[in-house]
Amino acid sequence: MNDHCWHILLNINANEKRSEAKWQPIADKLQSLGIRYELHRLTKPCDGIFTARELCEKGIRHLVAAGGDGTINEVVNGIFTSSVNTREVFLAVLPMGRGNDWIRTHRYPQNPDETIDVWLKGQFMQHDIGLVTSTTSGRQQESRYFINIAGFGFDADVIYDVTNRPPHFLGFNVYELSLIRTLLSHKPKSIRVSAVDGFTFNGEVFMVIAAICQYNGGGIREAKYAVPDDGLLDLIILPKMSILQVLAQLKNMHTGNHIDKIKRIRMTQTTAVQISSKQPFRAETEGELLAVGDYHVRLIPKALNVLTNIG
Repeated sequence: MNDHCWHILLNINANEKRSEAKWQPIADKLQSLGIRYELHRLTKPCDGIFTARELCEKGIRHLVAAGGDGTINEVVNGIFTSSVNTREVFLAVLPMGRGNDWIRTHRYPQNPDETIDVWLKGQFMQHDIGLVTSTTSGRQQESRYFINIAGFGFDADVIYDVTNRPPHFLGFNVYELSLIRTLLSHKPKSIRVSAVDGFTFNGEVFMVIAAICQYNGGGIREAKYAVPDDGLLDLIILPKMSILQVLAQLKNMHTGNHIDKIKRIRMTQTTAVQISSKQPFRAETEGELLAVGDYHVRLIPKALNVLTNIG
């Protein structure tokens, strides 16, 4: 870490705008350790994409995403929509968001100050990256890269509700409230799934995930067998479930044991998958909604150097 100047992209709106207040002690620690950096404040949506892309185009190859999962997603999308060879780029993370799901797989501390101690080990992994493309009548509508999990169905419906809610309501965290509301109103959708490994599915589902890492939704271990550098997407289909069935599995979902307990779950490992439905079926990548349509998901193996605490 001390051999390069790191460009830190700080989302000042992360964790309900608490990240700015936490910055100065982090800056003091970086200075005391002799870690050189330049700070870039992200103030509005998509700033992370534009800033990361611009820095890469200028020749910068060492970036830090300081924020939550959405900030990491924006920085990754900035890197991958630039013209550079992404395998020349190095990315570290400062967890300053609300959910901080990506860091759970990589065993980062939740405290950003403690994370800097992890940085000093300088252990980088060649991380897989996913790309979701939504299409309507065969025409591309939108594409989004992801480094953690792409969720379809219930996951995305929760995010849709979150985007239409104020940060707090009667003391509830907005995500928790949206989770409850969405569960009460959720209706299963009939979909078709086809993966390049020959796997197929046709039926009603609660949700589908395409996973590179393991955690999503504020600590739910949706894909406990996912490995971020194995060159494979873990595709997991949760079948149609009643509210009572979901509630009965909540504890297992947090540990990841639902994958073994729910016998009707369908799973495969693949590098590309097509998901289609005649009904509106939402998709999200790290909290970012995509245009509704049919979806093509593919994996780009070992596409980015990412600092990890695994191993």
